[in-house]
Amino acid sequence: MSGVPLPGQGERAQAVRAMFDRIAPTYDLLNRVMTLRVDQLWRRRAVRTLRLAPGERLLDVCAGTMDVAAEARRQYPEAVVLGSDFSIPMLSRGAAKTGLPAATADALHLPFRTGSVDAVTVAFGVRNLDSHEVGLSEMARVMKPGARLAILEFFRPESTGTRAFHGAYNRLALPVMGRLLSADAGAYRYLVESMERFASLPEFLDAAGRAGFRDVKGELLFPGVCGLVTGVRA
Repeated sequence: MSGVPLPGQGERAQAVRAMFDRIAPTYDLLNRVMTLRVDQLWRRRAVRTLRLAPGERLLDVCAGTMDVAAEARRQYPEAVVLGSDFSIPMLSRGAAKTGLPAATADALHLPFRTGSVDAVTVAFGVRNLDSHEVGLSEMARVMKPGARLAILEFFRPESTGTRAFHGAYNRLALPVMGRLLSADAGAYRYLVESMERFASLPEFLDAAGRAGFRDVKGELLFPGVCGLVTGVRA
């Protein structure tokens, strides 16, 4: 076990924040290696669904090192893009890398006005929250009616084939890469275990609907390990 509490095991924020603080220096490298750079295609696809107009405001929640925020600025140079995260080392690296504004913030208690943003993104962050249901409701709170949502996440697989693929990759490839590229192997055990303990894609879609989103849709992106959820603030 990783030592970091998993989804469903109660309050985890302090332990999860400390874990991300530790792995911040190698986080970008691990993402690229572990996904063979396919993670960049996933982010590009998610941002493309937002169709941001000039002057619209995008909030990237659980922004980490702000790869999604950077992609949004690339696709929509006239939009206003802000990243938020509770890990200062992760966010500091992101702000330095992108030159974009960033705010230290807990995703369950966002320090932004109700109805103040036109779009929200989250990439691989909702399964790290104490409650993804509360996180979704808080995102809905800060969004204007009609604002767009795009979430990338590793949801718990349901089909036999997908579970087998996840199991082989998660138990064989990821721990090896984690040990080779990071001094904190326990953190990468947590990342694997949290995927297997998180909500399934259908369960998450239901939660998004209850939180105040309409037209909620979900799909698995190539090669079938990453889910993209989109919706509109009702």
